Order: sequence, then C-alpha cells, then structure tokens
Amino acid sequence: MDVATENKRVEAVQRYLKFNVDRQKDLQEIVMLASVICNTPIALITLMDYDIQLIKAGIGTKQTVMPRSSSFCTHAIEVDEIMVVKDASKDERFANAPVVANDPHIRFYASANLKSYDGYNVGTLCVYDTHPKELSQQQLECLSALANQVSHIMELDRSLKQVKEQNKILREVARIESHELRQPVASIMGLMLLMKETPYTEEPEYLELLDRSVNQLDERIRRIVSQVNNYSS
Repeated sequence: MDVATENKRVEAVQRYLKFNVDRQKDLQEIVMLASVICNTPIALITLMDYDIQLIKAGIGTKQTVMPRSSSFCTHAIEVDEIMVVKDASKDERFANAPVVANDPHIRFYASANLKSYDGYNVGTLCVYDTHPKELSQQQLECLSALANQVSHIMELDRSLKQVKEQNKILREVARIESHELRQPVASIMGLMLLMKETPYTEEPEYLELLDRSVNQLDERIRRIVSQVNNYSS
C-alpha cells in the first residue's frame, strides 16, 4: 500500500476510535457470536492505526493494543477477501511471530475486513485458535456478514456524532445571529416607540410602514431561530 493511500486509510480509522457505550455493547455481542460460530476461543474487533492494532471489542484476551508489526490483521487489510491461516506455524509470514512461537501459541486465524463508508479497510473482525483448523463455507459467510454489521454499527456511531456536532454549531449560529440581528432591531423599535409618543403629523404613513417593517423583521428572526432550535433538538 502506497504512503498516500495508507495516510487516507488511517484518517478513516480515526473516525471510529471512540464508540458510544451502547455501540460498544453491540460490538461485544458480535465478537461473542463470531467466537461461537467459528468455534474459536478468541475473537476480536480491531482497528489498524499506523503502528498499533487497537482492540475495540474482544473475547479470549484482555489486551487492548497489539503491535502492528507482528499482527495477522496487518496482512488481512491488504486484501479484500476473507483471510484464512490454517496453521500459522507453517506460514513463513507468521511462524516467528511472538504469539505463534510463544504463548498462547496461535495456530489458526481467519478475518473479514471492516470497511469505512469511503472504501478503506480500517480493521478486522477476526478469530484465533491455538490449534490448526479450517472453517466451512457457511462459517466464512457468517464471519463476513458479522463484519459487515460491525462496519454498519461503526458508521452509524460516527454519523450520529457528526449530526450532534452539526447541531451544536447550528445552535451557536442561531445564538450569534439572534444577538447580532436583534440588537439593532431593538434599537429601531425603541426609536419607534419614542416617535409614537412625540407629536408627528408629517407623512404618518412612513412611520406606519417603518413600524410594520421592523416588526416583520423581528418576527422573521424569531422564526429562523425557532426552526434552528427545533432542528437541532
């Protein structure tokens, strides 16, 4: 993967680093399903940063971070199809990896990629076992389907956060606009009040027109602010 593409991929990863607590529970349920369906003691949802693999949900391990250099998943995100390693001790890519050569002596690995909305492989839903094995076609399809669900959950969480941030901005715009526009309107209305209390006989229709116009402007400002507040609530 070239540097420019990798930079964009990691930028996509950054969108999904923090999950709402409710979304985190959903992810934990998915890794449990993956573990049961694939009959493996370890199942993880990971996001791949520049140098580290972040574990966002997992069963069978308490680790939350792993080095990318010795990670199975760093190879998985390079391809779009499901990656399967039947026996890591016989695979030259992984035979000397710490988790293979040492405890817990990983042998089997399978993963399906997690994709961002713009098409980058940001991480994996992966399963591990300490014994060599194979998965059936049905198990592989289930793993892929679960990975798609993880991608949807991550994107939903990201989108909701973006909407909330936009709402905050809208409310701030409404506050500023309300203050900036209503201040001169209030001044004009004050002058109108003084003019009404002062005898004024020349061209009274101008005074009525000005009075009507300033009140219409005030009403429009109120309506705009109300619409923004309703949208952002």
